[in-house]
Amino acid sequence: MKGKALLLLLAVLLLTGCVLRPVSFTLDETGAYTGFETVEAGYTRQAAKVYGWVVLEDLTVTENVRIWQRFLRRSARGKDAGVRVAEFFGEEMALLDVFHVRGQYRVFFSDGFDLADEPFPFLLTLRGETNGQAAYAVVLSGDDSLTFDQVMHRFFSSQLNEADIPAHRLLFLGAGEPDW
Repeated sequence: MKGKALLLLLAVLLLTGCVLRPVSFTLDETGAYTGFETVEAGYTRQAAKVYGWVVLEDLTVTENVRIWQRFLRRSARGKDAGVRVAEFFGEEMALLDVFHVRGQYRVFFSDGFDLADEPFPFLLTLRGETNGQAAYAVVLSGDDSLTFDQVMHRFFSSQLNEADIPAHRLLFLGAGEPDW
């Protein structure tokens, strides 16, 4: 009986389009990322969860941490992989697509500000403290010696180009200890 109910639920999900929606690394002829072209506005946390997107709320990964872990494992083994993160700020949502392609990491943000392909050799989870609380920063970097303090300094600084801080792209900040 449970098997039939599960099959029926799967059929309903397939018919309604509520299934895992993987991300694809796609660039146009100018080298700009095109993966957000079909994204509609108004996704809910529940929809993001069902679609298999990692959900980040209030600096905490709240849904699909296993999908993030799978991305980290695959990329650490040198395999191509991609993951979409839905970050919620109240009812507002922003997306970021993170890829490991041909040995390099890339990130694209749904705000459309910069969709140029900029590869980095390292994806780092840097741990530290902010206001006496454990925190972490997930970054792409050209140098694996980058520190949490350097990321936070650059994040809060009015200086846009500080030569002593390695080039990096901040993916997201988290509170507490990461689950991976």
